[in-house]
Amino acid sequence: MADRYIYFISANHERSSIAEGWASRLYIPGTVFKSAGWADARKNPFTLQAMQEISIDIASITPYRISESDLRNADVIVLIQDPEKDEEISIHPSFSDKVINWNIVNPAKRANDPFTKWAMFQEICDEIALKIRELEKDLSASAV
Repeated sequence: MADRYIYFISANHERSSIAEGWASRLYIPGTVFKSAGWADARKNPFTLQAMQEISIDIASITPYRISESDLRNADVIVLIQDPEKDEEISIHPSFSDKVINWNIVNPAKRANDPFTKWAMFQEICDEIALKIRELEKDLSASAV
């Protein structure tokens, strides 16, 4: 069976790296999960710390610079966006049948003080975990 490619795309790779970290815990044979985007990745220490808090090390995840060819070959494209704060990620309409939109706040753009920002990173880790579980159900059902 050929590999299925699932791309998580967010504005600066922080939320997509969290999604890849959670997805790496799943066992769905023949499925490759990648944090991806067009912009250069930033590593926010809160992203790493929030995931370390739940024993998932995402420090080694290297966000992937996605191409149109990747999108064409993708099985699922998960766009992780804060509709109020992020610049909209636009995907060519020909890929729309593969796109899932996750509206998840961008803590880096929502909070100024470190305590609030830290709490928001913890919250989005939990929110992304729940979304990954839902995605797992969908992927497992479609693999049967």
